[in-house]
Amino acid sequence: MRKSLAKGRFVIKTATALSLRGTILWLVGALVCAQCAFAGNDIVSNVVTLTPLTRYTLQQCIDLALDQNSDILVAKKHLEEAAGAIVVARAGYLPSLTSYANFEWLEASYATLDNSVSNRSDVWNVNIRLTETIYAGGAVRAGMDIARLQKHSRTLDYESAVDQVIMDVRIAFYDVLRNQSDVAVHEQAVNFLAEQVKNEQARLDVGTGQKLNVLRAEVNRALEQSALVDARNRLRNSSLQLSQLLSIPYSTDQDHVPFDIDGTLAYEKTTLELDDCLTRALAQRPELTARENDIQVQKKQLIVDRSGVLPHVALFAGYDVVSEPDRTQSADHYDGYLGGLSVSWNVFDGFATKGRMNATRARVEGAEISYDAVHRSIEADVLRAYRDLQRSDENIQTQTANVQLATDSLKLATANFGLGLTSQLELLQSQLDLTRAQVAELSARFEYNAALARLERAMGSQFHITDTPAAGQGAK
Repeated sequence: MRKSLAKGRFVIKTATALSLRGTILWLVGALVCAQCAFAGNDIVSNVVTLTPLTRYTLQQCIDLALDQNSDILVAKKHLEEAAGAIVVARAGYLPSLTSYANFEWLEASYATLDNSVSNRSDVWNVNIRLTETIYAGGAVRAGMDIARLQKHSRTLDYESAVDQVIMDVRIAFYDVLRNQSDVAVHEQAVNFLAEQVKNEQARLDVGTGQKLNVLRAEVNRALEQSALVDARNRLRNSSLQLSQLLSIPYSTDQDHVPFDIDGTLAYEKTTLELDDCLTRALAQRPELTARENDIQVQKKQLIVDRSGVLPHVALFAGYDVVSEPDRTQSADHYDGYLGGLSVSWNVFDGFATKGRMNATRARVEGAEISYDAVHRSIEADVLRAYRDLQRSDENIQTQTANVQLATDSLKLATANFGLGLTSQLELLQSQLDLTRAQVAELSARFEYNAALARLERAMGSQFHITDTPAAGQGAK
């Protein structure tokens, strides 16, 4: 009986202990699950807060530059400045309305000269004049012509700034694509050479390889790794150049590009004739017309300068209110309307007008020289860009075939090396040849697209990029 009771108490205690242990384990498990849930939420929240880089196509980069580029914004402000100058010049055709008031207080001893006691000690007058210029030696009309020509020149400068920025953005965009592809090519070569080092080391470990082959593979891998570092640095610099053109802030403390681009370094053969390019350039380049305007502005300025020695005629009308100085008079002031004709003629100004005209004539000749220089510069720009386009086109054809030959050569060298029919040096040389051929082809593609952008800029073409982003891509 005692044994059964003791056994019963043991069972009860054991069950109670097991129940308590289960409760504790359940609580611990719940706490662990809760912590995992919170940690999972933190992970999810961290993943959600990571925002992908904004991707821009070439057209989107150009549109962004047209909105934000500092050179274009400055050109816009110069255009607004020229519009304000037209308002100033137009004021010469309109009448001017001015008012004048004067008040004088006289000391008692000064107001009572000659023992007069009737003079007032305060004297005042108010004048209002409406003046219309009738003749100013041609200065008013010439000034208006100058303002219009300058506004036209600022418009042409704005068009030139737009063409220049579009060209710069295109070249920078192509440069980023070229450097991205260079990085990929060198990374592929580094991976191949790293695998080659591993294979040669494995052969050396089993006694079938040579230490010389391992060292040679390591040297080639180190050289290719150095080329990869250079390619990555060029990619960062080209991305920095593009971000400056787009006026996108680039962090100086972190080596991080704030955006990504979407595009390919494509090749589309373009057929252009040199004579047609020169004709279009001389007809469309805004810089040439702007320099013509500069010549006309200086010739109009001669008229303005010559007006300094010619008479100026103006009509005026007004209303005056004048105080009466004699206190014995019944009225303390007089007022009335008036009108008339005024003529002024600067007969001698110490040869100042002659000096201004001589300076303006020199500026006319300088503007003509600048026009000829711009004319020659445009022809040279077209000729250089056209020749670069032809050279790049020939290089693309050559390097495309060369890449195919280098690829076939590497495949054959790899197969022969596996069969022991060729040396490691020949295999490494085949990989180096392929890397060089791929880099040369990418450079040729970049140079062709860059030369085409320069040629279109030299012709002053108002072109439109027609590439369209893929679905779900583009600026975000």
